[in-house]
Amino acid sequence: KGIFNKPSKGFFGICADNDKKQIITASRENISKNLTYNKSTDLILHFYNPINKIIHEKITINDVYDIHQIHYFNKKIYLTDTGKNRVQVFNCETKKIEFFINIGPNRSNTNHVNAIFVNKNKILVGLNNGNKENFKNAQIIELNNIIPNANDIDALNEGKLIDLKNVYHTHDIENIGDDYLISASEDGNLISFNSLSKIKNLPIWTRGITKSNEHIFVGKSGVASRKLRHSRYYDGMISILDRKNFDLVEELKIPKIGQLNDILYYEE
Repeated sequence: KGIFNKPSKGFFGICADNDKKQIITASRENISKNLTYNKSTDLILHFYNPINKIIHEKITINDVYDIHQIHYFNKKIYLTDTGKNRVQVFNCETKKIEFFINIGPNRSNTNHVNAIFVNKNKILVGLNNGNKENFKNAQIIELNNIIPNANDIDALNEGKLIDLKNVYHTHDIENIGDDYLISASEDGNLISFNSLSKIKNLPIWTRGITKSNEHIFVGKSGVASRKLRHSRYYDGMISILDRKNFDLVEELKIPKIGQLNDILYYEE
């Protein structure tokens, strides 16, 4: 059993807040009865103390559609608001949304924004582009991590749009050394951001990338129809790779978990 209960739709993002030595997860929820959307319309942030093994705080954020990857940086949590084609930036001190990183003018699921990475130098936003109405290769928007006065911005105007040619159904962005890895889930490929090319092929439907000093961990979700993928009839897996050469070290089977959405390596 996990930390979520029905009617929660389970967790769809995890990150570490090393400032406070805590783990943060986001669960998809349908709390706002006035919002109509065929997927989740809200989320709950769960703040987990890995030493005491307790969730010490929960924060509800409304009007976030179909949350995917989340990322903590500098007292802010970057939340992919997939259904509204934007990233919401949550201030952990004020406990409020501070500003939005919009992807174009339309607040609908145009590009299926589902990946985010932030450090002191840049912000990377992953566009899956897997919708039938807008199907095309995946893309990454690269922004300088300088957003003056915490004003809303349009990333398409302010950033650099990078095509991932012949790469589709992407999830996740994770920093590895001086590079960033992206998972092309349907093909099981790991893509290098620096070279824009495949560096490793793994079993299909990769979701979730994390790292330790010596290894890279890549999650694999069970392959099933959308209706069945959350059931316990499907197993997950984590592939452990050597950071130096990407050789496969081990495969860890995770039985009966249904869809695996994200993973995090955390050393206490």
